[in-house]
Amino acid sequence: MRIGSLADAAGTTPRTVRHYHRLGLLDEPRRLSNGYREYTIDDVVRLMRIRWLADCGMPLGEIAAALAEPATREADVVADLRALLAGIELEQKALAHKHIRLSALLVDAVEQRPLTALPREVADAIDAVIDASAPTQREALIRERDLLEVMAISGAVPPAFFETVTSTLGDPGRRQRYLVLLRGFSALEGRDPVESEHDIDALAAELESMLDLDSLASPQFHAAAQTDETGPLSIDDIVPDPAQRAVIVRATERLRTTEHAQTTEHVAGTR
Repeated sequence: MRIGSLADAAGTTPRTVRHYHRLGLLDEPRRLSNGYREYTIDDVVRLMRIRWLADCGMPLGEIAAALAEPATREADVVADLRALLAGIELEQKALAHKHIRLSALLVDAVEQRPLTALPREVADAIDAVIDASAPTQREALIRERDLLEVMAISGAVPPAFFETVTSTLGDPGRRQRYLVLLRGFSALEGRDPVESEHDIDALAAELESMLDLDSLASPQFHAAAQTDETGPLSIDDIVPDPAQRAVIVRATERLRTTEHAQTTEHVAGTR
């Protein structure tokens, strides 16, 4: 059998067969007197096994070890297969996550809604507030919505944070407090942080009192409130104004201190 027939039998090409020869995966048969190489059924079986393992996702560099006799097979083969399966499981989780997001986007597109990374409950709640707000507040609310979307895309806060936002906007009393807080936060833009110390501290205290400790006192949120990089975005990128950023950082520090005190009290109480 010539190389073309061998390749056809395995569903590949002569070029691929020659590549396997160079890698040492497939032995080169002897040449006949006419100069052609003659392949046998054993070569077909070997080539089809190589193709099968490659189609399973095994790298070519690991196939030779995988095809060795069980008695001489290296222990690394087991580790390699486990690593391949772990990689596939991660891909499956990523695909499942993409499926959920795309399904939600499809529903929004069919219903002619804006496409957003925000959970629907949050998007609906803040859009309702924007629609009902005075023109003087609308710009600040739209910026707040954009900021929330950036936080959702960047993964800088845990999902429970958005549940807190939704419940805040859905409660008339808390929503009013939120709007007052937002007005104060917007008024800080462009001001000197040192000269605005009193307002920053008051806003940070109000923000802390409004937010749910369990949802925000978490490693993800603490990381987002630092000036170090948090993935592609830092807190400087998300909240570029120094005075406004000081409110977020200070509120988060207060939450961390409260969480630590509660943890210490709980540990002391169990002794």
